[in-house]
Amino acid sequence: MTLRLLTAALLIVLSPVGGCRYERIVSQSGLLVGLEGAQSGIPPKRESRPLPDFLRTPDEGIRVEDEDGTVTLYSKSVRQLMTHIVTTVGNGERELFLEQLLSERTRDEFVERGLDPGLAFDELVNRQRDIGRLFYFMPMGEFTPGVYYETIGRNVFRLRLPNKTHDGLYWIGIDVVFEDYNYRLRWFLPNR
Repeated sequence: MTLRLLTAALLIVLSPVGGCRYERIVSQSGLLVGLEGAQSGIPPKRESRPLPDFLRTPDEGIRVEDEDGTVTLYSKSVRQLMTHIVTTVGNGERELFLEQLLSERTRDEFVERGLDPGLAFDELVNRQRDIGRLFYFMPMGEFTPGVYYETIGRNVFRLRLPNKTHDGLYWIGIDVVFEDYNYRLRWFLPNR
């Protein structure tokens, strides 16, 4: 066996009619990848396209605390938003939740009805167990296999569990808005 075959995870060789040969390297990681001084005949793996700046999180992570104590939350995916919801509710960080996680549309709806948007946070504190149960079934957010992810409006998205999964759950999904370059909570989808 050649080094090329040993280091390639999968090499597809097809011989169509006419004697032509077609090769495609599907994966190029192998035993020698990462070893100092190791050489291979396989060209180096191309880097995937970089994300645009507004979709990148800083190197410090998705929760950054400045020297003055100011906390900035980055929710570049629904999964990151879910993490922030659990953390802020669990830590009792009401103002942080209202300022950086609750969508402007939802805050405005509370105000239009003559209600304090802080009631949204209070409801989530009372429903921590229901949040945990919902997120248990979608642990990777929009990347969870079998979870429906759909656009329901301009920059508004719904993440919903499949019908067979949600027996006994209070909430079966989450609506989010992409605003100010971050995902924000619109609200949770009730089980009907």
